[in-house]
Amino acid sequence: MDKAFAFRGTINPFKIINHPIDTIEALKEKKNGSIFSATIILAIFTISEIILDVMKGFIQNTSRIQDFNVIMVLVRSLFMVLLFVVANWALCTLLNGEGRMIDIYISICYCLIPLVIARVVETVASNILTADEYVFVDMIVLCLNLWFVCLALFALKTIHNYSLGRTIFNVIITLIGMAIIFFIISSILNKKGTEIHPVPRFPILILILNLIL
Repeated sequence: MDKAFAFRGTINPFKIINHPIDTIEALKEKKNGSIFSATIILAIFTISEIILDVMKGFIQNTSRIQDFNVIMVLVRSLFMVLLFVVANWALCTLLNGEGRMIDIYISICYCLIPLVIARVVETVASNILTADEYVFVDMIVLCLNLWFVCLALFALKTIHNYSLGRTIFNVIITLIGMAIIFFIISSILNKKGTEIHPVPRFPILILILNLIL
């Protein structure tokens, strides 16, 4: 693999916010994405999830800091993103998808930028706004979450050269595959005495399912 592609890249990941079509098409056609920058974005997303759980204002935070479980945060953020990439790639090899695993990984990680912004907005706003004022934050976060879904769907559509309908079907099958894989893993861990909640709180998956179904 070209070293420039792997570590530097020639495209600004933040361009996906205001130029999603050009950015995603460039990722596929010109191969100018960066594994390094994609991984940095994934790490920032994971950290933003942790910070949100720990620092979210008490008015909006219904859980106690003593109940914070970093493993569960990693499961619903880092692990689920990686699982989605692997499951989507595996299924697309059976459904004539054109995308490589590295293309899926970079694109999905770039699409996480709106979610990072959403987590930052939630964390800051929950500590300075009242409960009545926070309704506007909920609207902003919802828009950012929907923007992520649109970016992810378009990215997968472009990478695999699918129609929109086939892309949505592909995502549904991917989520089902993820659920099966996660159930198998959690069952194995539970048998070994490692407790893991069978259905972790993962807003990305819930949001995609609600949008599609």
